[in-house]
Amino acid sequence: IEQVGRPLELDTDGIWCVLPASFPENYVVESTHPGKAKVTISYPNAILNSMVKDYYTNDQYHDLVEPGTLQYVQRSENSIFFEVDGPYLAMVLPASKEEGKRLKKRYAVFNFDGSLAELKGFEVKRRGELQLIKIFQSSVFEAFLK
Repeated sequence: IEQVGRPLELDTDGIWCVLPASFPENYVVESTHPGKAKVTISYPNAILNSMVKDYYTNDQYHDLVEPGTLQYVQRSENSIFFEVDGPYLAMVLPASKEEGKRLKKRYAVFNFDGSLAELKGFEVKRRGELQLIKIFQSSVFEAFLK
C-alpha cells in the first residue's frame, strides 16, 4: 500500500489509505464493441489487485486427478481482492495515550456532505446512554470537519 498511498488503518476486512488528489480514480477504455463503447476501470482497484496477484498468489495448490496413480495437477489460487470505497471527506482516528502504540478498530469516516459514512469502535451499549453518547459523538466529530 505504501507504494500507492499512505495507510491509515488496517482492519480485518480492509485497509484504509489516503491517495493523493492527483491519483487517477477511474480510467476509461474505449472499445469498438457496439454493446460496450466505453468500459470504466477503477485505477486504484486495478493496481492493488495486480500487485496482490503478482506477489501473493499461492502456486502450491495440488488437486488429485488420478487416485489410482496418485497423479496431481498443480494450480494457482488467490482469494485476496481489493475493492475501492470512497472517496471520502475525512477520517478521524483517535490518538494513543502511549507513544508507539496504535489503537485499532476505532475510526469515523465522513462523506463530502458531512454525513457519517462509517463509525467503528465508538459505540457504547449501555441502557439509555447510547442515544446521548451518539449525539455527543456527532457534535464532536462535526467539529473536526470545520
